[in-house]
Amino acid sequence: MKKAFSRILLLIAVAGAGYGVYRFIQGLPSRQETVPTTRVRKGDVVVRSFARGELRAVRSAALTAPNLFGTVQVTKLAPMGAFAREKDLIVEFDDSEVLSRLEERELELEQVDEQIKKAQADLAIRNNQDQVDLLRARYSVRRAELEVKKNPLLPAIDQKKNLLNLEEAQRRLRQLESDIKSKQEQALAELNVLRERRNRNVLDINREKQRLLQVKLLSPISGLVAIKQNRAGFSGMFGTQIPDIREGDQVQPGMPVAEILDLSELEVIARIGELDRANLHEGQDVLIRLDALAGETFHGKIKSMSGTASANIFSSDPGKKFDVIFSIDMRELLTELGAKPEQIARILATAEENRKKPIAQPSFSMFGGMPDLAAMAAGGGAPGMSGGGAAVSLPFAGGQMPTMNGGTQEMAGGAVGEAQPQRRTRMIPGGAGGMMFGGASLTPEQQKKMQEIMKKVLGGKNLMQLSPEDRRAMFDKLREEARKAGIAMPQRGQRQPGGAPAAAAAQNGGPGAERGGRNGAAGMGVAAPTGPYSQKDLENARLPAPPEASDNTEILLRPGLLADVEIIVEKVSNAVYVPNQGIFEKDGKPVVYVKLKDRFEPRQIRIAKRSEAVSIIESGIHPGEVIALQNPTISPEERKKKQEQKKGGGGAGAVMPMGAKGGQ
Repeated sequence: MKKAFSRILLLIAVAGAGYGVYRFIQGLPSRQETVPTTRVRKGDVVVRSFARGELRAVRSAALTAPNLFGTVQVTKLAPMGAFAREKDLIVEFDDSEVLSRLEERELELEQVDEQIKKAQADLAIRNNQDQVDLLRARYSVRRAELEVKKNPLLPAIDQKKNLLNLEEAQRRLRQLESDIKSKQEQALAELNVLRERRNRNVLDINREKQRLLQVKLLSPISGLVAIKQNRAGFSGMFGTQIPDIREGDQVQPGMPVAEILDLSELEVIARIGELDRANLHEGQDVLIRLDALAGETFHGKIKSMSGTASANIFSSDPGKKFDVIFSIDMRELLTELGAKPEQIARILATAEENRKKPIAQPSFSMFGGMPDLAAMAAGGGAPGMSGGGAAVSLPFAGGQMPTMNGGTQEMAGGAVGEAQPQRRTRMIPGGAGGMMFGGASLTPEQQKKMQEIMKKVLGGKNLMQLSPEDRRAMFDKLREEARKAGIAMPQRGQRQPGGAPAAAAAQNGGPGAERGGRNGAAGMGVAAPTGPYSQKDLENARLPAPPEASDNTEILLRPGLLADVEIIVEKVSNAVYVPNQGIFEKDGKPVVYVKLKDRFEPRQIRIAKRSEAVSIIESGIHPGEVIALQNPTISPEERKKKQEQKKGGGGAGAVMPMGAKGGQ
């Protein structure tokens, strides 16, 4: 009996243990399905936006390698990190090949000049001899005419002989006049060929002189020297580090060699999310903290914001964000760096000077032509030669057009052909003035006036579609309208300051056409090469002192330093707010899931403001209510599947952001 009772108890215990295990296993999924919740809160909400960006210079000037029509080798280079003043030497290239070609072209020019002189002397001697022969022939004709007058007194045979002699003399005179004319045309043609050779030599000399002006690259502004990497010497092998450009390296024409960073005025560029973009506006105050100056806070403002979002596929955050530029209080920053008041005043004065300078202006000009007026009428700037010596071809008025090598050539009929203009390539920053128009330098106000005048003169027509006659008439009308507006525009053939006289002497083949000598573009109507710097500036240019020898406060902060930006958008008092994680979208409207005992009820809400962290609720829920932080209507398997898709796709979160107001 006791044995049976023990067995029954053992059986009951096993059954109870099995039931307990069964209940535990049954209750395990419900524990895993527990939805995290939070309470709706009410209080003061400070809407902040945070961003992390980097420090950079507001202005910078890139210096590119020129096209020297040969080897471009660096002979002098400013030290990396040096502080360069305006007109300091940054890069100097080897000019031996340019000087050699220039001497050859000048020697050829002298030879052609001597040939022209010899041809002119021979032509003068031949003209004198022809005049003597012509005088003799005319005298023979006159004597034959006098003999014919004696015919009434002579026999018939003598009369016939005199008539034949007169006809023969007249025939010889006509033949001699024809021969003299042909010889003169032939001699003039040979002389014109020599003059064209001379013109070509002058153009070659001007091109070589222009290349000689590009051998030295000077700093257009005061700033930090940043040396670029020599990608021409990069082997392309994996793991190979691209070296910086050094003295003795050969570079490709047009390749960036150095960059001048204006450190007297800095800014911070960062990226913000799409939710914060709607709450920001230009001029808003921000707080900036630099990693290099721990514990210090600087004031700034939102300078500009991009209108479109972009994604960086190489970053850890593939979401699209907006670029925002923040200005920083330079006086406050320099004071924290330990700068003295006189140093701060000098640095701020440098920033003001650099702000007034046109960084991107044509730096070299071999011709005094007119810019692309069609682009100018559309509001564009003046086209110019590439500072690196790159080829540029643009339509010019006055019968001159720059060639692909940087020179100019006379167009037929003195008008521009139908060639289409090319886009302006990258230019060496620098230059002293405004846009060049017909050889005249225009201020920004005059540029605006000329744009209006150009639109009025064109009347909606395309400049390149006009005939040469219409184009010349249009240019004449343009000059007349400019004169009425108080803008002095030089006429074709007028000498420009620092330039050369017009092409009239060369076209007429007069003595002035061959008196240019070794320096001579004078007879060609082509201005001598000029640049943004004078010959004295180029000769006096010196390399800046190395960084260790400089005590400038400006170089204590370098572009690229990281900074944190805090933007206080708004402070809302007694606001009802919830985390953004607890807001979902249902039927295109924002909802939250409110917990009622053992179930969740979807409730539509209206959002007043939204930031990256919390949302301020205008209506729909009350403080103290419990809401879900996960969608309780989704099964664990479906939630797990969406999480796997999210990890695999690298996209944004499962919750799509709503608008800033009303969930719209």
